[in-house]
Amino acid sequence: MSKKISICTLGCRVNAYESLAIADSARALGLEVVKWGERADFAVVNSCALTVLAQAKTRREIRVFARANPDSPIAVTGCYAQTSPEEAAKLPNVLVVAGNSKKAEVVGMLISADSAKVDVSPAGGKLGAPLSLSSEGFIDERVSLKIQDGCDNCCSYCIIPRARGRPRSRGFDEIMADARSLVSRGAREITLTGINLTKFSSQERGIVGVIDALDALPGLLRVRLGSVEPQDMPAEALLERAADPSHKLQPHFHVSAQSLCDRVLSAMRRRNAASEFLGFVARAKSVCPDISIGADIICAHPFERDCDYLETKAAMLSSGLSYAHVFAFSPRPGTPAFSMSAETPDPLTRRRRSDDLRAAAAGMRRAFMESQIGKTRPVLLENMLPDGRYMARTDNYIQVCVSGMGKGLKNTPALARLEAVGDSGKMLASAVRA
Repeated sequence: MSKKISICTLGCRVNAYESLAIADSARALGLEVVKWGERADFAVVNSCALTVLAQAKTRREIRVFARANPDSPIAVTGCYAQTSPEEAAKLPNVLVVAGNSKKAEVVGMLISADSAKVDVSPAGGKLGAPLSLSSEGFIDERVSLKIQDGCDNCCSYCIIPRARGRPRSRGFDEIMADARSLVSRGAREITLTGINLTKFSSQERGIVGVIDALDALPGLLRVRLGSVEPQDMPAEALLERAADPSHKLQPHFHVSAQSLCDRVLSAMRRRNAASEFLGFVARAKSVCPDISIGADIICAHPFERDCDYLETKAAMLSSGLSYAHVFAFSPRPGTPAFSMSAETPDPLTRRRRSDDLRAAAAGMRRAFMESQIGKTRPVLLENMLPDGRYMARTDNYIQVCVSGMGKGLKNTPALARLEAVGDSGKMLASAVRA
């Protein structure tokens, strides 16, 4: 019997793509890949270091696996391994700590290691074939495809440039080869992703060219973008495609805002003004009224006063955003904002502001969903529930429970009439027969 390996993926969509590639490399070495939580002979934890909480979750997952599999060695890779290798190496059962540049080799390092090994090369290695995908093994209907890595914006709060290095882009042919592989394995929706996606630039095509090439790919039904920066995105070209129902780019964007107060944006060393972000949202709504636009917001960054926080909240509520992901500021050693810690609002203030913003964001999300009631939207069916309904996502990124469909329709497109927001916060919908 082949030995088993389990892979835990934490953090961003880039990690999700890279975990698919790690799983493919494990199969190529004769291992059976099992779900995280099952018993396994080996484990790889693909870690995150974006926040203090993300690091804590990484450590927790390692300890949980070690308790359940006391004789099974663990490899830690990803951003936590890159930024805190000595700390990662002290955790139970950890035999290998491999930085991001060694991610393609991590499984081989783990199964061949006869003693503890830490291999953390500087971030920023070449992108290419070692983390490309094979054509074996069914995958989920909705997957991420990495086209870019690294960032050089150096926002004051962010440790990711240290963990991922400077911007690098994959070649167009590599990207399309992976896309064809994903579709052959069952993917019907691909989300293009990168550490800073709008830094993507290949010799052959820019990001709009990649999107158009995916639009022409047989078998693929939908294309989405991961998080984008307001000042760098080719907004008009993207909106033109998102508003065209015949194009596979979906009417949904997630834009990195971080704050909607110019004073705080300056302290964050962001390269855009609040007006640029708000202008994009307004333009998007005018071109495509039902478009869904989400944003990341950080509250309680150093020097953020109550009036600055309230300015962000007011702008967020009036912006037309469909939802927001809210984070409390997390001091990261090695970042400029860490040295500003004396100016950081106290923990109680951080909690109060983040709780208040999350409540406001929940209200925005519900208002957007209610604005869609009575409309018919395209959906992609996912798992069938015990009661016969299907989980699905609309083109504009609303999670729905669809009734009135037959069996065996997972991973197929349909039309659904949106009827009500359920108690669970998901939209209730009924299938519409063509």
